[in-house]
Amino acid sequence: MSIREQIFNIPDLVFSEEMQDMTDEQWDEYVDVLQVFIITFPTKEMKLKSSLNTKNMDVTLKLLVEIQEMLRDINAFELADECSKRLYGFDKSKPERIESYVAFLLSSVTALSLDIQMALTQKESQKIPVSIPETTQDKRLSKSILAVDDDVYCIHLFKAALKDVPCKIIAANSGKEALNMLNKIKPHLFVLDIDMPGMNGIELAKILRKQGQYAPIIFLTGNATMEYVQECLQVGVADFIVKPINPQNVASRIQKYL
Repeated sequence: MSIREQIFNIPDLVFSEEMQDMTDEQWDEYVDVLQVFIITFPTKEMKLKSSLNTKNMDVTLKLLVEIQEMLRDINAFELADECSKRLYGFDKSKPERIESYVAFLLSSVTALSLDIQMALTQKESQKIPVSIPETTQDKRLSKSILAVDDDVYCIHLFKAALKDVPCKIIAANSGKEALNMLNKIKPHLFVLDIDMPGMNGIELAKILRKQGQYAPIIFLTGNATMEYVQECLQVGVADFIVKPINPQNVASRIQKYL
């Protein structure tokens, strides 16, 4: 699948028929806009979190307007429209409601940024079907996922998100524990939290590859900086799941690899 096709397949980006027939020059211009978004968003995110911590609602709302404009520039119209509606309805005297929406928005935009970066970085990829024919459903019952996270609650949320997905989830709370488990199991998929004490997810992924474990790796993260993503790509990441976990997003992403 070409880079253009991968970008067009990102659910949060909306393209008219005319835009799908962009010339090479128009496409290059659009990619430049995507690159600006990727580079700029982490700084906006940091400022937005800071304004929430200081309860500066004026700055918070100003930053939300800027993020909304960024989303429109890259054709993420549904996210932008929702942000616009929220902006008109916010009550500064109830910051908790603003904080709740901002958490949702940042999670959604982080996921979008990661999807864009994956599409732009991986020049070609094989299309993996999201759904599997009913005749093969029984085979999926034997598919296993090794989920590694030092946060027990996050593991609980992950399992709950996959309650309707026929697979076996094996949990470990550290990289060392996960490596010990591999003496007895051979997972079909690894889901690794990156920010863990001792051995982080990227370090664990490097060891897995050195040991000949070639099952797809999905990282749990909340970081969408380019440097961070590049480091993940170097160890062969297949996909990302953004924290805090969105159950619907988790299920759809995981099923592509089972």
